[in-house]
Amino acid sequence: MDKSAHPKIVIVGRPNVGKSSLFNRIVGSRKAIVEATCGTTRDRLYADIAWKGKAFTIVDTGGFEPARPGDMAVLILRQLQAAIDEADIIFFVTDGTAGVTPQDIDFAHKLRKTSKRIYLIVNKVDDGSKASGAMEFYELGLGECYVVSAVNGIGIDKLLDDVSRVIEKRPVIGDRERVKVAVVGRPNVGKSSFLNSVFGEERVIVHPVAGTTRDAVDTDFNYKDGGYLLIDTAGIRHNAKIAHAADFYGSVRSREAVRRADVALVLIDGFDGLREDDKRIIEFVIQEGKGLVVAVNKWDLAEGVEMSKYTGMLMKKMDLLKHYPVIFTSCKTRRNVLACLDAVRAVYGRARAIIPPEELKEILKGLNNASELKSKRMRLLYLVQEGALPPSFVVGIKGGREPGENIKRYIGNTFRRSRDYAGVPIRIRYNS
Repeated sequence: MDKSAHPKIVIVGRPNVGKSSLFNRIVGSRKAIVEATCGTTRDRLYADIAWKGKAFTIVDTGGFEPARPGDMAVLILRQLQAAIDEADIIFFVTDGTAGVTPQDIDFAHKLRKTSKRIYLIVNKVDDGSKASGAMEFYELGLGECYVVSAVNGIGIDKLLDDVSRVIEKRPVIGDRERVKVAVVGRPNVGKSSFLNSVFGEERVIVHPVAGTTRDAVDTDFNYKDGGYLLIDTAGIRHNAKIAHAADFYGSVRSREAVRRADVALVLIDGFDGLREDDKRIIEFVIQEGKGLVVAVNKWDLAEGVEMSKYTGMLMKKMDLLKHYPVIFTSCKTRRNVLACLDAVRAVYGRARAIIPPEELKEILKGLNNASELKSKRMRLLYLVQEGALPPSFVVGIKGGREPGENIKRYIGNTFRRSRDYAGVPIRIRYNS
């Protein structure tokens, strides 16, 4: 991961003081899940921001709280410490309605030991007349208090103005060659483990309880001189299986992550095989027109199974998988983990390619000479490409007759035989 792209501002504080609300207010969208339940945010959540000509990365974190061995809080604290270690600036958020708490004092004591620049933020002061109550927070020994309301936007502009004055101006890295990759799948198939294996560090929380990841977490990563935006997502569940609000919003965010991605890397559990929820996820990715790579994860647990036979079983259960690359991975051993990124880059290249007009003419000529079309007395008048990501084509048909499903399937397969479209959905529109 490129740690020099932008200065990082990390938001910290105890649970439910409004860290995610502040993050959302600064980002300008509901990117983090905000819910009146302690511990909703668990992983670090990143967003790139520009303010007054300065670019920086804002990072949301899980709430600080005393941890017990084996507790989820231990993992959250580990993520929190990692965020503090990489921070250039720290936003320490407190709750103006609750006053100074023992946890605030404990946290402030830990922060004073760092050499990072700290901004003490007293949140939830929705009424300006109550700002004087923030005076008690000076006892934390962190200097000036910034009195804000993340919900109403009070005090946010001043906070960002002051921060922008001290931020060093660094070059902005563009998105031109950066492939946006959504890592998706049903709960507990190893998405977060996959990301940690890519990064070579515990970047996101891994826990045996399904649903640990709730936000869609974006991380920049450079590999083989190519840029990637890797998006870790919550498990996508069938609606009937969603019992909690955070799980529902996590599933919604996962679908949004697919929509803004260029390619989706769908993980399935190699030990469990292809389940109905896996099929739904794959179908959703293809319907959205996104490139697709399937990673069969936990392959180290599948003893005595040949890859070719396993691949054949997958295609027997879901015929359309024959058009998409299948890679066998193990996050535990890192087997083929980075090979997935190679496959993603290749799929991205195919998805954005524009076919030269002379090549389209040859495809059109071949279709018109095919016995399948001649037997239906069907003639195609023209063939043009109207877009990429995904490749989209318009076919003109003489006589105003809409082709049947068999002919449409034949035309689509002809495109795939004419060019390498492995991993890429194709869109064909017919003008009759």
